[in-house]
Amino acid sequence: MTRSVVYVVKKKWVLLVILLLLSGCWDRKELEKLAIVTGIGIDYGEEGDDYQVSFLIARSGEVKTPGSSSQDGGGGGGGSKSVWLLKSKGATIFDAVRNATLQSSRRLFLSHNQVVIINKEVAEKGLLPVIDFLIRDHEPRLNEWLLITREQAETILSLESGLEKISALAIADLMRNYYLSSKIRAVNLHEFAGTLLAKTTENTLPIIGVVKTDQEKGMVIEETGIFKSDKLIGYLNKKETRGLLWVLGKTQDGVVVVELPGEEGKVSLEIFGAKSKISSKVSEGKIRFEIDIAEVGSLGEQTSYANLSSREKLSLLENLKAKVIVEEVEAALKKAQECKADIFGLGEYLQRQNRKEWEKVKDNWGELFPHLEVKVKVKTKIRWLGLLTKPTILEQIK
Repeated sequence: MTRSVVYVVKKKWVLLVILLLLSGCWDRKELEKLAIVTGIGIDYGEEGDDYQVSFLIARSGEVKTPGSSSQDGGGGGGGSKSVWLLKSKGATIFDAVRNATLQSSRRLFLSHNQVVIINKEVAEKGLLPVIDFLIRDHEPRLNEWLLITREQAETILSLESGLEKISALAIADLMRNYYLSSKIRAVNLHEFAGTLLAKTTENTLPIIGVVKTDQEKGMVIEETGIFKSDKLIGYLNKKETRGLLWVLGKTQDGVVVVELPGEEGKVSLEIFGAKSKISSKVSEGKIRFEIDIAEVGSLGEQTSYANLSSREKLSLLENLKAKVIVEEVEAALKKAQECKADIFGLGEYLQRQNRKEWEKVKDNWGELFPHLEVKVKVKTKIRWLGLLTKPTILEQIK
């Protein structure tokens, strides 16, 4: 063959390959043949020796945006609901997933799942059998949120979610917006599994429950669960949870309320951001830690008639705010040490900063952690007063 002929032949082969690639995706899945799972709930079966897995499946044809017309108010015509809660049992999670195909005309599709709600009894026995499938299988994504509940997991998924048609999407938004209060520690599958494998830090997961009003039930993040390895062993309240977030450097927003000494009133101090620094020190065979927290915020609200715009008053507010932060951190430390669970990752800092000492204590870190001396230092700064510098309106009312 001449060079020109070879060139023409090669060009034709290249064009043929391109055409084959453009013809379509070999493993594409038709939407109308799939059941899109948005939330998964995991409970034990009635006999206690198997799993009941609940799948919250979106009915794509029934989900309407807020404000769209619907005669029945349920998101679709003819009395249809926006979601279908499919429940399936199995000896393992994977077994329950496959058994669900006996009830669904469409194949379950897990790649769009947002949240996994796990009953506390399952968590107390151990989450490893649960997360093994979620990580091993190719469909579930590592960014799905993990939560624990004292209720049946299926109960949480079946709740009306207020502004959202699909409860799983509302829960996912709660997790993404945790920083607005900084009283929730949102944890996804990737972070939980990574911490579990690291073996220097213990995990926490948010606890979701049911809140009742006069006419309906809703969902609320109640507490934070403390884990030892993969087992649920204790709880942090909201104050202790924010204490944990201060140490982890994950307190981005929220409000700290302080009481003015000698004044009949309270002040709400907004959080604009915080950073933390953890240092380990070893002296005479004793391990000590120092946690330094730097926070910046603003004066958000006052119920007192006092003028708080002076430097002296602002300094007082900064000290009061720092005191509250120290109390929250110390409360979280106390609870973690009672549970013998290093949820702060202090062992990881010791490993980084003093490898030789870590090698000596790593095998009994769980027993050593409750007796550690930890000093907390906090420095706060109020940089903004809002649109008011003096309580003018309150003075006029008074």
